[in-house]
Parts: sequence; C-alpha cells; structure tokens
Amino acid sequence: MARALSPRRAAEVRAALQMAAGATAALYLATWLRLPHPYWSVISAIVVIQTSVGGGVLTVARDRAIGTATGALVGALVAFVRPPGLESLALAVAVATATLAFLGAGRPWLKIAPVTATIVIAGGSGADGPASLAIDRLMEILVGSGVGVIAILALFPRHARQAFRLQARDAAGEAAVLLALVCQGDPANASEISRRHTDLKRRLDDLGKAAKNVIDLPGPQRETADRQALTRAFWRVRSDIVILGRGFQAEGASAQLTPWAEDASRAVQRLEALSRGKPVEPLGPIDATLALSRAVEGDDMALGAAAIGLAHMHRDLDDLAGRFQDLRLV
Repeated sequence: MARALSPRRAAEVRAALQMAAGATAALYLATWLRLPHPYWSVISAIVVIQTSVGGGVLTVARDRAIGTATGALVGALVAFVRPPGLESLALAVAVATATLAFLGAGRPWLKIAPVTATIVIAGGSGADGPASLAIDRLMEILVGSGVGVIAILALFPRHARQAFRLQARDAAGEAAVLLALVCQGDPANASEISRRHTDLKRRLDDLGKAAKNVIDLPGPQRETADRQALTRAFWRVRSDIVILGRGFQAEGASAQLTPWAEDASRAVQRLEALSRGKPVEPLGPIDATLALSRAVEGDDMALGAAAIGLAHMHRDLDDLAGRFQDLRLV
C-alpha cells in the first residue's frame, strides 16, 4: 500500500504502521509478562520508533536500557537508606537527580536515569519496596525498547537503505551543479552559489542522519562505518568546491583558469554520473601542468586556489566514487 502513494505519504504510512504495531505489541507483551505498568513499555516503544526518523534506533534503545538500569540502581540504593518523611524524600530526590544529571552531561545514555531514579525513590515506599519497583521499571523499559527495535526491523526494513541511496545521489547532483556554477567564474552567480552551498550543507546533514538510521546487524555485511565515511567524503568534496571558488571568483581570474576549468568539468561529469547511479572512472592524479608549482612560481592567488582545490578534488572525488561503489549505490 505504501508504494502506491507519493514518497511523502508513503513515509507517513510507514511511520503510522510502525507506531501502531509497536505500541500494540508492547502493550500485549508487557501485560502477558504481568508487568505492573504496561504503559511504560508502550511509551518506550513509541520513543524508540520515533527515533527511526533522523537517528539511530539501536543507539536510542541501548541508551534507554542503560539509563534505566543506572537510574533504577541509584534510586533503589537511595530509597533503601533514606529515613521516612517528606523532607528526606525531597532531599533524596534532589541528591539523586542532581548526581545523575551531573554524570549525564554529554552522555546521552544517562538522560533517562534521573527520571527512573525519581520514580523508584518516590514509589519505593509502597508495599513492594524499591527493589521490586526498580526491577519492574527496568523490565518495562527493556520490553518496550526491544519491541520498538523489532518493529523497525520487521516493518519496511529496506526503506532506510533506499532513502540513504536516494539522498546520496541527490547530494552528488547538487554538488555537480554547485561545482559547475563555481567554475564559471561569473560574479552574477554569487547569490545562487551561496544558496546552493546552503542547500548542499543541508543535504549532507540529512545524509549523515540517514546513515545512522540504516540498521546493520553484526556480521561481515555491516556497512554503517562505510556510510559515515561516504558522508565525510562528501564534506571534503564540498570543501574542495569552496577552495576552487576562491580561485574562480577572483576578479579577472576566469580567463587564465581555462585549463583548470576544463579539468573541473571532468569532476562535474563524474558527480552527475554518481547522481544517476552510474559508476565512474577515477580522476587520478592532477596533471602536472595544473599543479601548484606553476601557481607558486607566479605568486598568483587565483591559480594557487584552483590548483589546491583541484588536487584535493581529484583525491576526494575518487574516494567518494569508491564509497559509492562499495555501498552498491551505483
């Protein structure tokens, strides 16, 4: 059904089905396990599934499990030693949450720990005691997080890979347009170049998020590191375009940079081919006649920027093309 809709609506349908299935399964499983508060499992499943858009679902599930276990342990210990009374309860909550917040600064896996500790401390005075409450809370979070991960893996498991492939190709197309504009050396294109740079940055940010969102199970086929490497290669190519722009946008430089512009057009053609999912031949080392030595001898800043930018472009674009090949994006 999702394939018959527009890409945007298909994504919304996928998200709705994953959320409905995950929340329902978490509720039934927690109830079947006789956990006292099944809604915590449902909440955890919802949180984990929501992170499948723009984040790593396995990472969030792991962080919630670690944070819950830490908060439950701290909360149980504090609840055991605190004396009865409202004042001691307030002091115990303040000390536990402050300590966990301090330890959790910069550690995403401890974000939920203060919440869990507060629940265990405040609810530990009941008939079951803090130890039982801590164990129940941990089980509820683990059940919900596990169901959330399974819902992402079981429903539309190939969607994230397809989205990453399309975003990588789109980024290559946008880089090709930007590089072609930069090498024209026309001052009238300045505002368009600025807009294109901003758009490429946004696309690369989205690509980095999409790379985290593809779930690779452990084993020889794991490709997560390669996806992150592809994103980094894209950022290097963008930096090369910035350097080239400093040469080609210099006043009166376009006439003397014709050989460099012709070489850059080869890079444009390769980026365009990657955007269409076509494999490309490597650019190889930059031609000696375009190397930096000629620019240095003439003390020409435009030539220097063009030579440095193209030398780096040859290296970084070949690396990018190799990443496309390794990840079977072409």
